[in-house]
Amino acid sequence: MKPKVMVIDDLDSARAMVKRALARTYDVYDFPGVAEALPAIDRADFDCIITDLRMPEIDGMEGLRRFKQKVPDLPVVIVTAFAEVETAVEAMKNGAFDYLKKPFEPEELEMLVARAVEHGQLRRENQRLKSALDGSFSAHGIVGRSASMREVVSILDRVAPSDVPILIEGESGTGKDMVARAVHGMSKRRDGPYLALNMSAIPENLAESELFGHEKGAFSGADQARAGFFAEADGGTLFLDEIGLLPSTLQPKLLRVLQDGDYIPVGSRKPKKANVRVVCATNEDLKKAVAEGKFREDLYFRIRVVPVRLPPLRERREDIPLLLEHLVKKHAARLSRPVLMPDPTAMRAILDHHWPGNVRELEHAVERALLLARGDALTLDDLPPELKGRPAEGGEPEETGYRHARDAWERRYFEELLREAGGSVGKAAELAGLHRSTLYEKLAKIGLVHEEKK
Repeated sequence: MKPKVMVIDDLDSARAMVKRALARTYDVYDFPGVAEALPAIDRADFDCIITDLRMPEIDGMEGLRRFKQKVPDLPVVIVTAFAEVETAVEAMKNGAFDYLKKPFEPEELEMLVARAVEHGQLRRENQRLKSALDGSFSAHGIVGRSASMREVVSILDRVAPSDVPILIEGESGTGKDMVARAVHGMSKRRDGPYLALNMSAIPENLAESELFGHEKGAFSGADQARAGFFAEADGGTLFLDEIGLLPSTLQPKLLRVLQDGDYIPVGSRKPKKANVRVVCATNEDLKKAVAEGKFREDLYFRIRVVPVRLPPLRERREDIPLLLEHLVKKHAARLSRPVLMPDPTAMRAILDHHWPGNVRELEHAVERALLLARGDALTLDDLPPELKGRPAEGGEPEETGYRHARDAWERRYFEELLREAGGSVGKAAELAGLHRSTLYEKLAKIGLVHEEKK
């Protein structure tokens, strides 16, 4: 569905010219005055209003005030003569999106309308997201309204109150620790400790001591007894991240804890009881590791009583705006920075990015942007270089690509204009609001010189 644009001008020819320039991209509704346009705003959701400044009865300035009363976020573009620029600037102070000086080129109009429509859509989307965020899954840090995240929350609602082991599966950066914390917060152990241990950060020769503790003199350097993570997490939740890296010598010992609740500290012969809920996570294919003999099958099935798959960010792009809102508020408060949302260009770059680092990469991008931002919005320059959409090596430079697109648009516009004018350059110039010589120059430039019809 095309965006809807409202055009208001008391001159039929002016409305026709604007409508012709925008018709390919937008549904254009034209009105001879503000009085006729106002009721239409109640009947349809418009994305932009283009209004002449000088009109009989209700002028553009008064129209602007009335439009803003009805739809505050609807962008209004004021069309003005050169001598009225001061008044147009005053209109911008009163809420107009921008102004356009007569005479203007068709491509100048389309570029400004494109900016206005995108700005208005982003403003409305941000307002919608503020409301949606309150109604989205945001308890315990889980933010998302996509079907995949709704499924995650649905599973957690059912299994978190129990003590069954959960295996969280997902790529690095998808938020596995966040989900583990949510499990703890939603469980009956919420008042107990929550401890997290990443198996990739523990040397293999210290892993057993870290998990189960050790007695004094159990090994060289063990000058005193030390409680392990199972003892420290007593009554709470222990999150074991990257469980696929658990040494093979410890896998049967972890299995025993999960089955019987017993473990033995290093250097001791006396078993201890573990009153701990274990949540594991992996970014590896554990099923493949089992097939290759790298991970015990019985342990795999024991920790995977309830599997929870976290989708990568690229599979739930509809959650990106919600996550942005959440992360901007979170880090703006932490960094003592204003709450700024991306401008349309930055938002497009964010939505188009592949996000190989998932939510963690998005969070780092938000932190960077908030620190670098100097205006009232996050811009493309504030984002990491990999989000800026540089052309691929050997590809067309950005400026050349823009010129090519502009020239193609111009050619289509003037071809259609000449068809409407029956091939008459004079009539086409009149329809476009251009001097005949100016139109001839443009036609010659793009290779569309036509002989004048008699």
